[in-house]
This record gives sequence, C-alpha cells and structure tokens, in this order.
Amino acid sequence: MGDSLRKPHQTRLRTPNLKESGSVFGSVDSDSSVAADALPSRRTCVIVCGMHRTGTSAVARVVSLLGADLPKELISPNASNVRGYWEPRAVVRVHDQLLEALGTSSADPLPLPIDWLELSCTQQAKAELAGIIESDFSESSLFVVKDPRITKVLPLWLELLDELHVDTRVVIPFRHPLDVAASLKARDNMSLATSLLLYLQSYLNAELSSRGRRRCFVSYDQLLSDWRHFEGKLTDLLGRRLPKESSEHSFEIERYLSSDLRHHQHNRDDVPRLTNAQPIVAELYDLLKESASSDDSIRLQKSFDRLRRLFDDAASLYRPYMIDERSRWQEAVNQYEHSKSWKATAPLRWMNRIFNL
Repeated sequence: MGDSLRKPHQTRLRTPNLKESGSVFGSVDSDSSVAADALPSRRTCVIVCGMHRTGTSAVARVVSLLGADLPKELISPNASNVRGYWEPRAVVRVHDQLLEALGTSSADPLPLPIDWLELSCTQQAKAELAGIIESDFSESSLFVVKDPRITKVLPLWLELLDELHVDTRVVIPFRHPLDVAASLKARDNMSLATSLLLYLQSYLNAELSSRGRRRCFVSYDQLLSDWRHFEGKLTDLLGRRLPKESSEHSFEIERYLSSDLRHHQHNRDDVPRLTNAQPIVAELYDLLKESASSDDSIRLQKSFDRLRRLFDDAASLYRPYMIDERSRWQEAVNQYEHSKSWKATAPLRWMNRIFNL
C-alpha cells in the first residue's frame, strides 16, 4: 500500500526547524458532537484545521490570546513566518511520521488509503498524540492545537479527543486559492496545479470530517480587517469557556494582525481566468465564504457534497497515472543512487550539508 504511493525524496511542504487507495474522507457520525458534549469533560480543544498558508497561524495566535493554552514546545519562527507558526513541534513530528508511513506527505494531493484509520501506523500515531495531549494539557481547561497537516487526519483527532473525553471545537480558516498558491510558490516552489489540488482536497476533507461538530469557518481577509468578528464566532462556540477578554490581550491581537501579514491578494474573478484552474476551485471558495457568513445549512452541505463527487470522480482518473509516474521516478532515482557518479559525488553533498553551500 505505502510503496505504491511513496517516491524518493518525496516533496513535502516545508517543516520549519524540524529535521490503490480510496477516498481520504473519513466516516461522519452526525451525532458525535452530541455524544461528546454529553460526556463529563473538563477540557475543550480548539482544533485549527486549514491548509498551509491560509491564516492558520494567525487564527491559532488569536485563539491563544483570547484565552486558550498553547503547547509547551512550539516550532520556532523563521523567514517564512517571522511571527510564529504556533505549531506543537511534537505533533508535527508525529504527523510527518504517520504520513510517511502511509506513503504520502503534506504536499501530496492524492487521497489517503481508505482504511488508513485502522492501520497499525495510525494507531501508533494516535497513542503518541494522546501522550502529547496529556503531557501538554493535563491541567488546561481550554487549549488550541494547530497544524495544517490536520486537514488530512482530522478524523483521527476527533476520534482521539472523544476517547479522552475532551470536547472539540473546529475552526476552519481559509483564504483565496490563488493567494495560497502564490504563497506556496514563493516558499516551496510548488506548482499552481498542485496547490489547487491540495486546496480542493484539504477543504472538502475538513468540511466533511467536521460535520456534526461545533465549528466555524473563518476568512483570513476578514480576520485581518476585523478580528472582533472572529471573536464573536469563537464566543458562540465556546460560551463561558472563553475567558473574559483583557485590554492587554486586545492590544497584542491588534499588533499581531497588522496589514503586512497580507502578502498576496487576488480577486475571486481571477480564478476562472486561469486556463488550468477549473471552475470547481472558484465554486469551493464561494462555498467557504458563504459558510463563513451564514449558518451551517443543509443546502451548503449538499453543495459541498456535489463538489466532492466531482473531485472524487476526477481523482479516480488521475490517481493511477500519478501512481505510475511515481513508480517510474522511484525506479530512476534508485538506479541513479546506485550509480558510480552518485557515489563519487557523495563527499560534495556532505560538504554542502555541513557548510550550507
């Protein structure tokens, strides 16, 4: 299973400061949130579930400044995000190991294996994540967890937190798809086509997996222009679990959410103008915006379902081709790595790593 999807030096979205398959979408239990709320829980986790470069860092930071505890050890800021990722280093490590064991990565637009939740590697990851939660948040009444990889494995998190009797609230940040693509191009040199496929997969997965849960959608642009609107949404989700706002924290949020966080900005009409951007991308963006501004209605869910069927039908066509191409690439690289030229240049590669040439 894993070997059919894995390729050498597989592309993955950059992790700062850290050394045939079926549908990715997990099963949905519409009564799961009701059951979870009925449990005697003393903790609540806010899961920030959005694709890379969509404002997940900003959302996680605002949630923390409004009163949610952060993990003990965070990934350090770098040139790609000077104000911080607010991601737990240990969780990112577990996610990357799980995705690698599943033969994929955070940059892979292909669906996960249909039985991924039942596999032993997933159960091992689940046990490690449980240990991290208990280590970091055993005394927390409210905490926030953010990692863009969660869009791929949200069903695992919801299942785990239910078992730990931790209530969940899901916040889904989103951003214009071309802004996301431009940011990923600048940071990871990712192609437009790959970015848009990831966008489709990430948000169709997040929407379906979080159904039946207390959730909200948050536009990154609106967060930057009026964070109080998001505060109101969070208050609706958490009620009295959210601590009373302080003037000091309000000042910190205002300072954090300055206009220079917006590096790319496109209009909605820019998407259809691209020859390789299908209308499904623009329609998904429209649905996300409507979900952020209106109730989570049955009508919107039916629209998401229709797009998901289109995406799954297309994926069934391109998946065999991509898997075949990866196998060819794997074979070619294996041959090169065993060649004399590869062995002869090994000292140069070592020097490049040591001296950062």
